[in-house]
Amino acid sequence: MTGKQEILALDQRRRRAMIEADLSSLEGLFNDELLWIHGNGRIDSKLGILNTIGSGKTKYRSIECSDESVRLFGSVAAVSGVADMQVEIAGEKRTLNNRFTILWAQQSDGLWQVVNWQSTSLPKA
Repeated sequence: MTGKQEILALDQRRRRAMIEADLSSLEGLFNDELLWIHGNGRIDSKLGILNTIGSGKTKYRSIECSDESVRLFGSVAAVSGVADMQVEIAGEKRTLNNRFTILWAQQSDGLWQVVNWQSTSLPKA
């Protein structure tokens, strides 16, 4: 498996963990210094994201990504693409369509973790 394939596999694992609200997996995939910037500009930390998913306030029903590219810069990988998501936020069903970049950083023990997510909401067609 190439480095790019490994990163895409990890990101698919992250998406699945978010849909399944698998906090244990997300805890390991997210770096303690995680900065998560939502499509509306709101900023979250690792703890904030885990609490939102764990409490059920935000439920990811599906996450489909397209137009993905992976760029490797030593111990940092940048994945960019378009994410189409079905979510339930505070009981309200929403469809989100965002262009995103997610940064994965390889830690000293070789483990890759998410350190940054930034998304921009795309206009509705």
